[in-house]
Amino acid sequence: MSDALRVCFITKMYPPRTGGGATYAYELANALGELGHEVDVYTQSVPGEDDDVSTHPNVTVTRITKARPLVVFSTLYFSIACRFRIDFDEYDVIHGTLMPASTIALGPRLLDEADAPLVLTSHGTSYDEARSVDPQSPPDYLFKYVFHPINVALDAVAGRFADHIIGVSDHTREQLRDLYRFDPDDLTTVPPGIDADRFRPTDEVHPAVDTDRESILVLSRLDPRKGIDKAIRAFAQLEREDAELLIAGTGRLEESLRELAAELGVSDDVRFLGFVEDEELPELYSSVDLFMLPSEYEGFGIVFMEAMACETPVIGTEVGGVPTAVDDGETGYLVPKDGIRELAARMDELLGEPGEYERMADESRTWAINHDWTAIAERVGRVYAESR
Repeated sequence: MSDALRVCFITKMYPPRTGGGATYAYELANALGELGHEVDVYTQSVPGEDDDVSTHPNVTVTRITKARPLVVFSTLYFSIACRFRIDFDEYDVIHGTLMPASTIALGPRLLDEADAPLVLTSHGTSYDEARSVDPQSPPDYLFKYVFHPINVALDAVAGRFADHIIGVSDHTREQLRDLYRFDPDDLTTVPPGIDADRFRPTDEVHPAVDTDRESILVLSRLDPRKGIDKAIRAFAQLEREDAELLIAGTGRLEESLRELAAELGVSDDVRFLGFVEDEELPELYSSVDLFMLPSEYEGFGIVFMEAMACETPVIGTEVGGVPTAVDDGETGYLVPKDGIRELAARMDELLGEPGEYERMADESRTWAINHDWTAIAERVGRVYAESR
């Protein structure tokens, strides 16, 4: 392609680490490489994990530090290492793919050592994330009242020195504009993409799914912010004798969630699948009838896109960036954050109306195809061009 750029990616989150931030950096780097750009990714290694991650020939991955248990020190160490290991003058664009953790890219800018424009991606503001946490333990209090105020301050600093900020949802872009008073001309919404070739409907049935029952899937860390307790409470109100709730993921809430299911009398119909490998996900999404995640907050919610790409309608909450990911009434439904009754009603509606279900399944697949990573990389490339 013409105007191919040398792009410097800085991110703590990259495979084999999991999560939306890691997926975003990996898929975007490969898609930019496919478009002809040269992308150098600077990230961390993960002790005990295989760091040999396949990439596009135009993508080079350099792991300059190891991830460490204490996130503050890990970030600081990574920041210092980036400062001394990267020659920023070699690049046409510097892209911190996870704001504010990628604000270490600011170092050369503050010291006037780099002429390349700085682009940051915000997956959701720290302000929103802190507000969504209801402290239940000492780590929660530390997370909400120590780490997040620091991140809010870093968000503010980052925005002042960035040439452009990409918000993964309209909500995030509006928060950056209204709360941080960033220049609207320097803000653009570009959602994450989806690998529609990988995430597609399949006739193969995942071994965890009973095809004789109506299966509803929740896929998430078992974390208070994800609202999995509300999923169980809503499922308990569902008057469908042949339905089951599958909860895929691990986390510190598993025991309390099992106790809640028993207390509500649905423990026989709620199954905990534990961690599901990435390669199993398309088959799992395709095998279930419905996906839901009633989060307290999501910067975007890539899991919704993955399910929709497999022609599985979704239900999410009207929070954060979820309305950008879910087209209410077309690819699924949105319900109020605390709307347990509404959540149960929407589950019953989708499972009980085959015609509406099939329409939404078709719309979901079409939506995903229109948001493949190539299209998203082209939009990010335009942001790069406008920032230079």
